[in-house]
Amino acid sequence: MHTNDMSEEERVRLEQFMRNRISEEAVARVLGLLAALPNRRGVPLADDPKGDFDFWFDGGACQMITGYNEFRFLDGAIAQVGSCNPLLSVDIQFPDGRRVLVQQEGSRPLRR
Repeated sequence: MHTNDMSEEERVRLEQFMRNRISEEAVARVLGLLAALPNRRGVPLADDPKGDFDFWFDGGACQMITGYNEFRFLDGAIAQVGSCNPLLSVDIQFPDGRRVLVQQEGSRPLRR
């Protein structure tokens, strides 16, 4: 369906839905920090998050919990990364409450 074929109410709902969409850039920033853990350290620096964390890195800190690791970022985002499953699972909650789940599934090909 093209937007020309939509009612005004449908267009407004679509615009609202798209405004609530989390950008790929925001997700990539979190995933990039998780992948790199820049300057990982066992002792916090003065500007690092305060709390009961197992390690810190530039941009956040991590608490290792049975079954997953919880990352808290300086911007208020939180990511939970599964650690017991061989398949990737990352649940990201942004400071405004919106969430993104990056979940690895089996190895079936995408439709073409």
